[in-house]
Amino acid sequence: MAPRPPFAPGRIASLTAFAAIAAAALATASAVGACKGAGGGGSVGSSTGDASGCPMGPRQALFTITVRARGATVPPDTTVHITWSAADEPIFVLSDPTTWKTLDEANLVCAVDRAQPPPEALETLVCELWTAGVTWVKISGTGYDDFEQTLAPVMNEECESFLPQSVDIELVPAVDGGTGE
Repeated sequence: MAPRPPFAPGRIASLTAFAAIAAAALATASAVGACKGAGGGGSVGSSTGDASGCPMGPRQALFTITVRARGATVPPDTTVHITWSAADEPIFVLSDPTTWKTLDEANLVCAVDRAQPPPEALETLVCELWTAGVTWVKISGTGYDDFEQTLAPVMNEECESFLPQSVDIELVPAVDGGTGE
């Protein structure tokens, strides 16, 4: 029997692709918020851009999502779940303060007052997704259809970074009342 090569030809291509993706993700993670020229690199300032249109100032979340419920307040049991190349982030549950994370704890941070009990009538839920690439989002709440979407970042070649994006999401009432039956 002939000795088997350590890597079959098909596996080498897969490993090369994986290495390229990993290198791109690492480069993207370190480049988020960085721009060429003076004042780039995420320096603190009040300006929103330099002469080239590159964002300047404090780093921003790659995606900021604003969740509303059609014709009502956001369901008290609303959950937000995100997955991206680096992690499956801890799920945020509006009615469970133990799931309300800070940026030090997770890359999904929703604007809630951690010193207060869960809100009963919230018009909008705003969450920042501090990811560095394509991000899958799932939002659910009683009485509403689940919302699922893959968010793709927009690359600004001149800035060599992704541009922060705002995404409006409207939960749609479920035909069956959200009971799943």
